[in-house]
Amino acid sequence: MDAFKVLEEKIAMLVERVNTLKAANKTLEIENKKLQKKVSSLEEAMLVDGQRITSLDEEKNAAKLVVESLIKNIDSLIEKQ
Repeated sequence: MDAFKVLEEKIAMLVERVNTLKAANKTLEIENKKLQKKVSSLEEAMLVDGQRITSLDEEKNAAKLVVESLIKNIDSLIEKQ
């Protein structure tokens, strides 16, 4: 009878451990979903920022061309005088 009591206690401990692990797993699954959403959101923001950087680079290059053209025009005016 003593062996059955020990077995019963060990099984009860295992059941408790399994329940604890299931609860921890559920918590981790919820946290994982939250983090996946956050990563997704950050990836989208990064894409938008990348597009904005590309647009700003294009604007910078256009402004540089205009400034270079203005400098050439000013130089040619100065040379004519």
